Amino acid sequence: MSAHAGRRPAGIAPKLLFEQVKNTAPWAIALEPPLASIAILEKAPELELRWKKGEDAEGYFVALLSAHFTTVATFVPTDVDQRIRQHAWSELSGKRLASAVDRVEEVARWDMRPVSERTVTIDGEVLAGHQGEWLSVMAGALGRALALSDTPVIERATSFIEAELTREARLVTRARKKSSDQELLSLVTTVAHNLGDLSRVVDTWRPAHAASELGLRYQRLGHEGGARFDSAFVFAGELNKLLMAKENHRFLPLRVPRSLRRDRAFLLPFGPYFYEWGRVIGSSKLLDDAERAEILLALLRVHERRTDEHGCLRAIAGIHSVVNGGVEKLARLLPAGQGVGMQRPGVRAALRLAEKDFVKKFHADVKR
Repeated sequence: MSAHAGRRPAGIAPKLLFEQVKNTAPWAIALEPPLASIAILEKAPELELRWKKGEDAEGYFVALLSAHFTTVATFVPTDVDQRIRQHAWSELSGKRLASAVDRVEEVARWDMRPVSERTVTIDGEVLAGHQGEWLSVMAGALGRALALSDTPVIERATSFIEAELTREARLVTRARKKSSDQELLSLVTTVAHNLGDLSRVVDTWRPAHAASELGLRYQRLGHEGGARFDSAFVFAGELNKLLMAKENHRFLPLRVPRSLRRDRAFLLPFGPYFYEWGRVIGSSKLLDDAERAEILLALLRVHERRTDEHGCLRAIAGIHSVVNGGVEKLARLLPAGQGVGMQRPGVRAALRLAEKDFVKKFHADVKR
């Protein structure tokens, strides 16, 4: 998989890509055992020399996958989605296309737990949003293979997608029978995300392919009319929409406090279960009170944008439970007028609500 010599490929330069990873997840560099993704990205200087000459497109593609793997569950993921899902595939055919599929399969086997707090384990099987990323990347490969009528790659990509969908449907069925409410909700959130990633890429295929039997197979899996796998995905989609969709958006205000990027312990778990995360923020020796105040302000801004979302309020309550003087003390460290959000009724109510009572109330609508 090598580009035509002399043509510099488009995209983020490898050294800049690695700098972006270090900026958003500096803790990933020092993880033990070392991440395979970081070992690849550390070779960015040598890769860049080749990349500037229009060489080693495969190495560059794997670097993009590595950056995405490392940062997609952080506050500021590297912006490579379109390239790994669509643009990179449009330049590939024949052996180069097949080789790229090899590399996606390799990366998809990496354990994502070191770089994500949004994983759920059912009977020893791990599911995370990372699987949705790889489904979407493989859907890009499948769209390209369909355009080229490349039967071997069509079969490989389809087999990869079908195997993952079958696994995720099986996990939903298991979780409905034996998992806790929190595990079930975390699972359906992940499945809904993953199906969405897949369908969005299928929607970008050539119209005839998107409307084909294969294309329709991967669209609206979580909706009535698109039911497959004994309607496991319809169940997941409905439960996610009922309780979890509003709790697991992108939390853009939390991109502002750079201190949140300092340590892996600060990665967000599944919403709305942010109470213990708030306690970590409130007690960590890696943060000072001025930084905690900045995080509090970001959480208040989340609440101002989405007053029906609970996670930010539970985080504030968690911080309040461990900070001497509570969040009121932190609010006093904010510039004049910026702590006004502390007086919102939702915030005051959250500070009075015990976590166990919140969870009991939130889980009351779980349907199995």
